[in-house]
Amino acid sequence: MPPTFPKADARVEAARQRMVGAAQQSSVRIEWFINEVSNKITMTMERRVWMATEFLKSKVVQNISRPVTKGTGSRGGRVITGRSVAGEFPKAETTQLMKTLMSGVIVRGGIIDGFVGTPLDYGVILELRMRRSFLVRTLNEQRGQITRLLTGPIT
Repeated sequence: MPPTFPKADARVEAARQRMVGAAQQSSVRIEWFINEVSNKITMTMERRVWMATEFLKSKVVQNISRPVTKGTGSRGGRVITGRSVAGEFPKAETTQLMKTLMSGVIVRGGIIDGFVGTPLDYGVILELRMRRSFLVRTLNEQRGQITRLLTGPIT
């Protein structure tokens, strides 16, 4: 048989009701606080991903900004160009590849994706067919710095 307690007087009962009311209000505040913190973390991560993509884009531009060398040859004044070879970053001849680089952040369902790329078919050809990777290679070279941008302390 469960223990029985003496009947509380009106003052004790009123105090219990105030405690129950205060507890209900505090849990509402905690929920609101959790939502606020969650929103701030999401905004912070979105900014971090944006910073990381902009950083990567600037490094890609830096890597592909080396110009093609041009000169005249000894045979009839023909123009000789020193283009990139397999394994090197592409050299800039028209700078069109640099000008079309784009980056952005997409947030969908709590997932934050960042991207860096170019709409030029030529970029895909350089990256995949001609072995002059400039996007993936730069990402791999800067992986440590990008990781620090994404996972460093929140300030």
